[in-house]
Amino acid sequence: MHTVTSVVKRYPLVTFFILTYIFSWWAYLIPGLGIGQWPLGPLMAALIVVPLTSGKAGLKEWASRIVRWRVGLKWYAIALLLPVALAGAAASLNVLLGAPALTFAHLGQQPDLPFEILFAFLAIGLGEETGWRGYALPRLQEDRSVADPRTGALSATLILAAFGVIWHVPLFLTGDSPWSIIPIIVAGYIVFTWLFNNTNVIPLK
Repeated sequence: MHTVTSVVKRYPLVTFFILTYIFSWWAYLIPGLGIGQWPLGPLMAALIVVPLTSGKAGLKEWASRIVRWRVGLKWYAIALLLPVALAGAAASLNVLLGAPALTFAHLGQQPDLPFEILFAFLAIGLGEETGWRGYALPRLQEDRSVADPRTGALSATLILAAFGVIWHVPLFLTGDSPWSIIPIIVAGYIVFTWLFNNTNVIPLK
């Protein structure tokens, strides 16, 4: 255990990304399971790396960030409207590439859509953001060996976006997500970093 802890402390981000992929992709390794990609992978990876590198105090501090909510109303508006805008952009791009446009009739044929939206919100908010933005982004922005000091936020975001795109590859290969959504993913990472850094809900160390 001591050796494992030493390796994690020496390479915390590498460990985080490896564990994220393992926890997210494990179901694909079992034929016929039919579960698909597990969205809680980044959260599970952070739950392992944070206590090994920062102890109980670090884990408590990381967990407390999730419930910090006192920010200006404009940031709430942006946070709520951004997903809608990104989803609209993705849908528009699909239509431009030849997919049929969605209509209210299509929406009426999907009675489970509200539950799917709620699941996606919880899965992304708790499963992905606690890992990608809650753990990895601050450390990428602090680590001058990977982030250019002059453009730390942007370079750190592009690095994180690359790992995020790789995380989506099984979804692309199975057809659950189109390859054309990659520019939307990268744009979303840039916008979320801007939102993350300006709200100070999760202060950087």
